[in-house]
This record gives sequence, C-alpha cells and structure tokens, in this order.
Amino acid sequence: MSLRGHNPLPEGATAIGFGLVVNGVATYAFLVIARRALGDAAYGGLAVLWGLVYILGPGLFQPLEQEIARATANRASRNQGSAPLLRQAVRVGLVQLGLVEAAVLVAWPLGLNGLLGGRISFLVALMMALACFMGAECVRGVLSGRHEFNRYRTYFAVEGTTRLVLAIILAIVGVGAVGAYATAIALAFAVASLVAVATLRPFVKPGPPAPLGEVTPALGLLLATSLSEAFLLNVGPVALGIVAKDLGAELPGVFLNGLIVARVPLFFFQAVRAALLPKLASLASDDDLNGFRDLQLRLVAAVITLAGFTVALMAVIGPWLVSFLFGDEISSRDMALLSASGGGLMILLSLSLGLVALDRSLLAAIGFVLGVVVFPVALVFAQDPFLKVEVALVSAVVAGAIVTALLLRGEYAAHARAGRLPTADSNVSPMD
Repeated sequence: MSLRGHNPLPEGATAIGFGLVVNGVATYAFLVIARRALGDAAYGGLAVLWGLVYILGPGLFQPLEQEIARATANRASRNQGSAPLLRQAVRVGLVQLGLVEAAVLVAWPLGLNGLLGGRISFLVALMMALACFMGAECVRGVLSGRHEFNRYRTYFAVEGTTRLVLAIILAIVGVGAVGAYATAIALAFAVASLVAVATLRPFVKPGPPAPLGEVTPALGLLLATSLSEAFLLNVGPVALGIVAKDLGAELPGVFLNGLIVARVPLFFFQAVRAALLPKLASLASDDDLNGFRDLQLRLVAAVITLAGFTVALMAVIGPWLVSFLFGDEISSRDMALLSASGGGLMILLSLSLGLVALDRSLLAAIGFVLGVVVFPVALVFAQDPFLKVEVALVSAVVAGAIVTALLLRGEYAAHARAGRLPTADSNVSPMD
C-alpha cells in the first residue's frame, strides 16, 4: 500500500496546512508586538475583543462556509455553476450580519461596554471584523467546494501576514492606541479575501437558479453547532474577564497568550477540517460507507495520539514558551489543561463532521450544545480564576466528545444493520 494510503489526512489538508503555518507564525508575532506595544491592561482588553471576534465571527458565519462548500461541490459533480448559489448565500449572510450588528449595538450600553473597557474603538472594530468575516467565509466556502485548496492556503497566509504587517507599521510609527491594533484584526479578513480570489476567473460560473433551501437545509442546526464550537474555542479570555474582573485587567491577556501557545495543534487542525467535510460528503454521496468510516477512524486515532503528546509537551516547555514570547508567567498545570481542552476540541470536531456529512446535523449539534451547557456549571468547581476556566473548558469538551462518539457509533451500527457496512465491523467504535 502507498504512503498516501496510510495518511489519515484528507485531500487538501497539506496544502491548506502550509497557509496555516504562515498564518500561525504571523498571528503569534502580531500578538507579541501588540503585547509589547500596548502594555498589560490595554492588551488584556484586546484579548477580550479577540475572543468576541472569534466567537461571533466563526460562530455565526462558519455555517455559511460549510453550506456553500457542500452545495458548490454537489453542483460541481453535476457540472453546474454556483453563481446563483453564492448570491443566495450572501443574502442569507447579510441578514445574519444585520441582526448581529444590531444586537451588538443594543448590548453595548447593557454591559458590553464594560467588558470592552468602554472603548468605542473596540465597538467599531468588532462590527468591522464581523462584516469582513462574513465576506471571508463566503469566499472560503466557494474555494473549498471547488477544491481550490492552494487559494484557500493563500487566504490564510495573507490574513496572518496582513495583520502582522499592520502591527509592525503601527509599532514603528509609535502608535500606542489599542483601537488601531483592533482595526488591524478586521482589515486582515478583507485583504485576504480579495487576494485569494484576485486572479481566479471566473470565481463562480453561471448556473441554474438556487432556491433558498439549497443553501439552508441544515443552516439552523449548523448555526447552533458553530456558535457552540466558537464559544468553547474562544470563551476563555472573555470568561476570565468576567470571573476575575476585580483581579486586574491584564489577566485575560495572560490567558490568551497561554491559550494560543497550548493550542497550536488545534489551530492547524483547521487545514484538516476544511478538506475533511467535502471528502466525507463525497464518500457519503458515493455510498462508500466503508471508506467513510475508515477515513474517520484513522483521523481520530491520529488526533488522540497528537493530543496526548501535546499535553505532555506543553506541561514541560509551555511555561517557558509563554515567558519567552510574551514575558508572562503561567504554570505547567495551566498549560497542560489548556492543551487538553484543545485536544478534546479536535476530537469533538473530527467526530461531529462525520455526522454532518451523513446528513445528521441535529446529532452533530448535540455534543457542542452540551459542552456549552456544561461550561458554566463546571465553573463552580475551582477557586483560582485560571483553574476555574480551565476545568470548565476541559469538562465541556470531554462531555461533548463522549456524547458525539456515542452518536456516531449509533449511526455506524444503523448502517451496518441496513447492510451498508460489513456486519463483522459494526461493533467498532469511532474512538477505537
């Protein structure tokens, strides 16, 4: 068997991974520059804004990317253009954007202003970031559905590089206004989208009309899943800003710095995820359930191995890395727990995408929603603010992953009973 046959990564993951390497390095550099240019308190506020952008942006608009990618791939298999599909998706995205922007404005005097330190520049940057992120998700959906993985890679590389270049310019000029760095977060999404499709002609081809149902058959369920996922992924700095608000404005920044170092594998898992859904959807459409399950089993096994290794590694070198990069002190326990929460999320994502590809979006949402429910409950089981949030994150993702694994195993068993999987294999767990 070829080496490719042993590779658990789906097509396109390696290409996108190169872009994520650039994006990741640039993101770390951006945060290091911002941390040193702004000081502890202002950087802590930027960390809270970062968390809100990456909760609301992916949470609200990532389902658009998934639905566009799925529907574009389906049309491509029938040699149909996706221009009408994209127009319909943009309309849906604009409605979502209008609703969330209105909600942000309403929430500002009701407590959001306190969470963001009363900075109007943060409010403007948050609204800009959400608008730019919506457009970026539409672009990425088409690129993924068309298997334009090199351009998908370009998007991530340019996004991170743009943010870093803006930060370097601000630092050289001597700009110390935190709002300028917040605006850079938003502008990077727009610049990356334009560059990724600049030479792609045509971006989409004409095709038959796209009814609303072609874009939104599972959008509501995907939205619940995506919001829950984004919450679990990015709530840490925001939650710490709430539970430790009397202990110093700098704590969310320290937490964010530990989080991004501990979760390096989760960051790069985006490459696997972007390529995994179209591949699984194609296998399901071809009724190749053996290949479908084999791909997921190999991927989950690889993720579990990686997660265990990373937890041990972060416990040893994580505190030194955070100190070296950001000048902050954080314990080995904190780094191990933050890494464990990232590993749990990778497992949960690997399993839930299988349910989505099998057209079981409702089941895919259950694990994530359960995690959101578990998080605030688990906050009561520790006194130290860092430990409180870390235990809640680990508890949430573990609960979600266990439930999702059981649901996916139930789907495999149902297909085995229907004769679509060999009966002898029907007792294999997706976690084996």
